[in-house]
Amino acid sequence: MIDLMLITGALGASLAGLLLLSGRWRADVPRARRRALAMALWAVSTALWVARFGAEIGIPLALETAALVAFGFILTRMERRTGRPVRDRAAPPPPRGRWRVPAGIARVLVAGPLGLAAAMGIAVVIATRAPAAEQTRLILAGLIVPTLWAIGIAWIVCRRRLPVQAAAFAAIGIAGFGLTLLAGA
Repeated sequence: MIDLMLITGALGASLAGLLLLSGRWRADVPRARRRALAMALWAVSTALWVARFGAEIGIPLALETAALVAFGFILTRMERRTGRPVRDRAAPPPPRGRWRVPAGIARVLVAGPLGLAAAMGIAVVIATRAPAAEQTRLILAGLIVPTLWAIGIAWIVCRRRLPVQAAAFAAIGIAGFGLTLLAGA
């Protein structure tokens, strides 16, 4: 009975946190307060999962639950829209310039190797310095690399400030590996 209550409470806290972030709950509450409350609810959800299954199983369950609840929330909000009438207009001419291809290559190089280096720098710090069992640290570090790399790629695609992004990725990667090497891993 207690197990059912813990699991139900964890699922409910995850769902409530998601509803807070969706913006559909009490629009008069400031966005920062809703975010803080949503994070608190997700912390409660994680604590309930950990209380029921222990830290090594509870934390991944909490993360996966939040992702699945969010996915279900997105699926329930899908709607089919009617097609818009097509306007007759000429396509803009392709950009003419020497920098189109090199800029694309630079963007790929920043998103690919530098984004991976930044993600791996963070993962190396987690794998060597996180306060957990060795197996847990290695699993968390391995699982976080693709997520952080995808976030980095999304950042590259969404923003147009390539030098800032390249500097940030290089600094994060160097700091992660440097912290591990200097601390004597």
